[in-house]
Amino acid sequence: MDGVRMGFGAFGAVFGLVALLLVLAGLWIVISAVRDLLRARRLASSGIRTEGRVISSHVHYSGTREDRSSRVVETIEFTTDRGQTVRANPVVSDAGTVDRSGMSVTVLHDRDRPERFIAPQNGHAISARVPVMRIGFGLLFLVVIGIIVNGGRMILGQLPFF
Repeated sequence: MDGVRMGFGAFGAVFGLVALLLVLAGLWIVISAVRDLLRARRLASSGIRTEGRVISSHVHYSGTREDRSSRVVETIEFTTDRGQTVRANPVVSDAGTVDRSGMSVTVLHDRDRPERFIAPQNGHAISARVPVMRIGFGLLFLVVIGIIVNGGRMILGQLPFF
């Protein structure tokens, strides 16, 4: 009987560790989405407005072959009100899959750190749709993990780490 109990103990420890890693991944999704949303709102409300040009863009793919997502990553060049030329990627983007290469865009940048900027499609503020969807997905992910962990606790008894 001890051998069976020891086997379940090892399984319980692995189950607890995997659940902990999944919870951390879910928290990372939520925290990074909230950070992006707050950063974009701060730049939209207090950023310095200037004109820039999208000098290049490329499609960035993420995920697996079966479940692949894509987004356009832009490199934008602009000159600050202090005369500094900046060529970088926006900290948050709502360009989606639109290729704006060669186009003139409105840039809202941080006065002290101009490499932190956004270039909203509408010229005023980044759409909150994508960060809010990421927050919702992360919270749903955490709820599902919670249900799975609760089921595992009922089957295996008290799990380590919880």
